[in-house]
Amino acid sequence: MRPIRKAALGAVGVALLAATAACGDSGSGEAAERAPEENGSSVRAAFDAVAAAAETTQETTSARFEAVMRSPQSAGGDLEMSGAMSWAPELAMDITMTGEGLAADPAIPEEIAVVWVDDVMYMDMGDAFGGEFQGRDWISLDLTALAEESGDEAAADALSFGLDEANQDPAQQLALLLQSPEIEIVGEETLDGVEVTHYQGTISVEDAMESNGSADFLTEEERERLIEVMREQGIESYDVEVWVDGNDFPVQIHQTYDTSMGPVEYEVRYSDFGTGVDVAAPPADSVVDFGELLQELEEGLGLGAEVG
Repeated sequence: MRPIRKAALGAVGVALLAATAACGDSGSGEAAERAPEENGSSVRAAFDAVAAAAETTQETTSARFEAVMRSPQSAGGDLEMSGAMSWAPELAMDITMTGEGLAADPAIPEEIAVVWVDDVMYMDMGDAFGGEFQGRDWISLDLTALAEESGDEAAADALSFGLDEANQDPAQQLALLLQSPEIEIVGEETLDGVEVTHYQGTISVEDAMESNGSADFLTEEERERLIEVMREQGIESYDVEVWVDGNDFPVQIHQTYDTSMGPVEYEVRYSDFGTGVDVAAPPADSVVDFGELLQELEEGLGLGAEVG
């Protein structure tokens, strides 16, 4: 396979690792009705505050964001993302992605524009890639469809969960924290000039299994998928922190956890909640379906005679 095409596959791999590394689920659960009755008043107060922030972000469903993921090289290395997204009624995202896994290969652009619309991710691979595909410089990835075509139901479920996570719906990030048996109030702080309250908690596999509706943001099916992903990635627990402003918006969410490939840290900052997000897919004649690259890899054949 030509170097530029190998580089494209590598870039896609980095994007997929980023999509599945940060935890969170974008289901449509309802807000928690009450805090855990068995805990003290401070824990109930923290639970109620985080639940209120989750409810707010169910109602205001778009924002600008900046995110950083730090992970071992085997998991894609450090990655930065920034842009705008909406997470309901479905994911729409227009971002820029940079990172170690991309910079390591000169055939990959230092910055990759990523558009997510209609459950498909599009990545702009630049002029060098387009030069080999008659000017088509975008790759499209409908990962759920690819998994379903393979006939592997487990793979389809895993990819679907990964795609849900990629949008980093803050309401569902908060839902993860609400699975913790004890949410703590760290204290009042100032973040980028904004007065915020800092909360933290830890969620383990056992906590997720025993939650039994203490936070109704996650359906039973979504909770089971979360548990399965934790087990498959060797994750025993997540440490989750959130900073909430006076309007009940989560302005920062931070997660740390250990996986079978090493420690992962994910931090995202939100701003401009309610911003307009107008995202459109690239023109069809500028897009290469990821299946073409996979087919070339599987068959060991070049595409030069067919697409230039």
